[in-house]
Parts: sequence; structure tokens; C-alpha cells
Amino acid sequence: MPGHTIRTSRRLGAALLLAVVAGAGARYLMIRAAGSMPRPRMIDWLQARNVGVAVSQSYLAPMIDRAARQDQYRQLVQRSEPLIAAYMGVNLPHPVERIYVFDRAEWIEANLSAFQSLFAPLEELYDEISARQGVFGVLMGQLNSQLLGMQMGALIGFLARRVLGQYDLGLLSPDPDLRGALYFVEPNITRICAQLGLDGDDFRMWIALHETTHVFEFEAFPWVRDYFQDLLRQFIGRVNDQAAMLSIGIARLIERLLQGQPIDRHWIELMLTPEQQAIFTRMQALMSVVEGYSNHIMNVIGGQLLPSYQQIEARVRQRQLRRPLIEEAFNRLTGMDLKLAQYQQGEAFIQAVVAARGAGFANRIWEGPEYLPTMEEIRAPQRWIARMGG
Repeated sequence: MPGHTIRTSRRLGAALLLAVVAGAGARYLMIRAAGSMPRPRMIDWLQARNVGVAVSQSYLAPMIDRAARQDQYRQLVQRSEPLIAAYMGVNLPHPVERIYVFDRAEWIEANLSAFQSLFAPLEELYDEISARQGVFGVLMGQLNSQLLGMQMGALIGFLARRVLGQYDLGLLSPDPDLRGALYFVEPNITRICAQLGLDGDDFRMWIALHETTHVFEFEAFPWVRDYFQDLLRQFIGRVNDQAAMLSIGIARLIERLLQGQPIDRHWIELMLTPEQQAIFTRMQALMSVVEGYSNHIMNVIGGQLLPSYQQIEARVRQRQLRRPLIEEAFNRLTGMDLKLAQYQQGEAFIQAVVAARGAGFANRIWEGPEYLPTMEEIRAPQRWIARMGG
């Protein structure tokens, strides 16, 4: 039927024309809308904060007796300083003054602020890229920004329920004179004391020793902060290379999983370019020493100072062994298991060196970056001892 065919063609043509007009109109409106709105940031930090506070369940862990706890932690830090100074053979250039007792939400606020400084170079790169995007790129950027904000919030909210103490380095802060601060998340400390049946004063001293040692590591030896910041800048500077290699890393990971081959490196390491891998290994070696040495100090001085030290050690280790499966999965997915490994490897290294040559010899790691052990030496302490002339 010719007439039917003509009518069908006209309807199809009209539909196509309407689609073109509607599409053009929609595109015009979207361009107007995109032009009137600021380009999205790489991470929606407000979204991160809201999600983080919700995940942290901060309302279930209120702060009690803040003023009293603030005074207590200040005294514990002041008590720790001369003990650590005597063991390390060095004094702080300034007393520790920036001490904060936080609830979970306050800890999230402080860390998100630090993350914004840390991510600033990546935000600048993202702005350059998004400036070249069309309207759809802008809209997708908004979605990605919100998704990254949700992911960041979920991560920091999960951590906020577990962190006890923290030394904030203020890395890559726009203020070069900004010194680090000590944070104590009191609701979490109170909860762990109750769960494990620990003496609260001893447990708080145990934590204060660890965190105050971090202050010594970075403030008494300024090169450590400079060295760490330089590595971090180099790592972030390779972000373009990482993006180019990302698909290769994922392909390699999937291939190994499908073939049932053991993954001898962490999935995060598989995502790195060779240049980033070299920097990452140096960062890992530094943080292994930093964390391991703090644990060593906590154990040596704590063992002499705290009546319930053995009980604290035993019950904390038991708790770590009974870590829920969901927490194990979270640690693996987020790379937190690398940090836990840093504690163990670094502490074993320091203990082996002290046992072989004494604390004074072990303290040589703080003389300069060339004295730092490599990851190979951390796993085989005798190599570092031999390199240091031992």
C-alpha cells in the first residue's frame, strides 16, 4: 500500500525532526545550565563529610568530660616526652602543645581538611582536564564528584569508629610552618577500655607513648617530614602515568585471578606505574620504620612504666586476631592492611637491630635519608646492620 508507506515515512520523518529539535533544545538548556554552574570539584567534600558522619555513628559515641580528658592527655604527653627523649637521645625543638580530644565527627572534620590540602594538586589537574570537557563531561563530572565524595565519606566514617589516636603531620599544607597535632578520639578509647576490661589510665598512657613518639620522629628530625613530603609530591606528580597504566594493572590483576595464580603484590601496587612503584616502596619503607619504631618505644617504655602493660598487650592482640571478616575485607580493599603490615615489619626490624647491636645503633636510622633501611633490609635486618658497618 503506497499511501500507507508514505504516511509511515512522514510519521518517521516528523519523529526524527522532533527528536533533532528536542535534542538541540535539551543541549541548549544543558549548555546554559552548565555554563551557569561552577565546574565540579574532583571530590564533593560536603558529601564526604555527610556520609562520613553518618557511617561513623557519631551520635552513638558522645563526648563525655572533654575538659577533664583534655587535661589528662596533656599530662600524659608531657610525661611521655622526657622518657622518649632519653631513649632516642634527642629533645624536641618545642614542647607538644597542639593536643586535641575529639569525638568521631570532629576527627572526620580534621582529617577531611587535611585530605583537601593533600588532594589540592590533583584537584588542580582535574580542573584543567574538566575545563576542556563539554557539557556532558561537566554533568558526568558532577556525578563522579558525588560518587567519590560518598566513597571518601564511607572510608573515613569507617575509620572514625576505630581510630584511637593520631599524629597529624599537616602534609602538603599551604602553611609551611604548620606543625602536626595530636588527636585522641576519646569515645573510641573509652569503648575499647570497656570491651577489653583494661585500666583506663594505663591504656591512655600506652596510646600517648605511641603518638608522642611520632612527634619526635618528625619534629626532632626535620628531614623526615621533608623527605616524606618530597616522596608524596613525586607520587602525586606521576598521576598521569598512573591513569595511563590503570587498565594494564586491572588486566593483570584479573588475569591472575582467573588463572588462579597467587597475587604476590597488593592490588594497589598492581595499579602503579614503575616510577610510582619505586616511590611507593620508599614511602612504605619509611612508614614501616616510623610505625615500627613507635611500637617499639610503646613496648619498651610501656613495659617499664605501666603495671597492666602485659594485660594491655595480650588483650589488644587477641582483639586483632578476632577481627570481623567485614573489617578484614575493608582493610584489604582500602589498603589498610598495608599499614597494619608496616607495624609488624617495622617493629620486627627495630627489635632485631636492638637485640643485635643495641638501641643506640638502631637510632642511627634517624641520622638522614641515606640511613633509612630499604624494604629488603627491613625484611632482612642483618643487611642493614652490615651496611651501617655493623
